[in-house]
Amino acid sequence: MFMYTHILVPVDFSPVSQRSINRAQELAAHYQAQLTVLHIVEDIPLGVAAFGDVGAVYMSPDTQGMLKEAAEKQLAELAQQMQLGSEVKLKVTDGYANTSINAYAEEHHVDLIVSGHSAKSGFLGLLMGSTAETVTKHAKCDVLIMRIPKEETQATTSS
Repeated sequence: MFMYTHILVPVDFSPVSQRSINRAQELAAHYQAQLTVLHIVEDIPLGVAAFGDVGAVYMSPDTQGMLKEAAEKQLAELAQQMQLGSEVKLKVTDGYANTSINAYAEEHHVDLIVSGHSAKSGFLGLLMGSTAETVTKHAKCDVLIMRIPKEETQATTSS
């Protein structure tokens, strides 16, 4: 019988993040697996250049460090609010979520990614694409996508 040994849950601090963490905790408990909660401090894209190359604003190391520190604090607060145990690993890294999640998973031998789906729609969704979709397409492990219930989608789009 297959057993998951390391479960990764990437979070962006949106409402679906807590649902994803809850599901990942349940699975980690069931499989007695290591659970890692990961947040990516994303590089800021300037736009798409010719042939699809994405430019990025290069932040000073001080600014990047401040963003990572703020994210670490927010992740620690989320872990405390959700009463995550000390056995849950909290990790903040930087890059683009689309590639950084899978890179982290490969590097740390993750065998299940539990990811939320932001349900972006319209032009923004078309332009940005879905991180969950990209992770699923390129992951070398299993991926479980958590959808936002309709009532939560309507609440976030009407805000």
